[in-house]
Amino acid sequence: MTESAAPPEDLDPILQLARTALAGGDHDGAAELFEQAARAGTPGVLGKIAEAYAEMFDGRAADWMSRAVAAMSVPGKITVHPGTLRIIAQHGVPEQQVWSVTVRSSDEDRPAVVTALEAAVPRLMRITHDGRELTDVDMDAALASGVDFYSPNYAAVDTSVPKVWLDCKDAVLPAMALAVIRVLADELATAGVRQAGLCTPATKDP
Repeated sequence: MTESAAPPEDLDPILQLARTALAGGDHDGAAELFEQAARAGTPGVLGKIAEAYAEMFDGRAADWMSRAVAAMSVPGKITVHPGTLRIIAQHGVPEQQVWSVTVRSSDEDRPAVVTALEAAVPRLMRITHDGRELTDVDMDAALASGVDFYSPNYAAVDTSVPKVWLDCKDAVLPAMALAVIRVLADELATAGVRQAGLCTPATKDP
């Protein structure tokens, strides 16, 4: 991802002000504005804040990523641990993201979980760095005409856990990560999984 001082036009005014403050080096002012935006509760705002910090190579992207994924939990159904697809920051810089999601469920639901993860793989391969999920047609057209986005190099399911992991070269991509969780939650529901927890264990996967 590239650093840019120009805030996207689709953000609300508070987020625009926060991004401008961050790009200008006013970290305290940006932090206050981001918190204000978060309190407003606009859908997707936590992920946009994580993205803003990641674009500026600021380690605070990690905390906002955790808040964003936890907010995707549906109590009593699909829950998302705050450390899922976590960003690892060192010395104030977001150095890498862990691209592996383990699904914990009842033994009864485990076969359906595996079915869901396997069904998710082709969809995960079509998720772009900015969080879009392309159709097969759009992906084929992009490959034919020239790709202007990044998508996973590979995705696979380990049925023994079960988990899915993606080869994204450890890139820090909050929007893509949130889209991954949305796809997994959708496929789990489609497969009839009633309750499950998504997490990324401490041990780094391939």
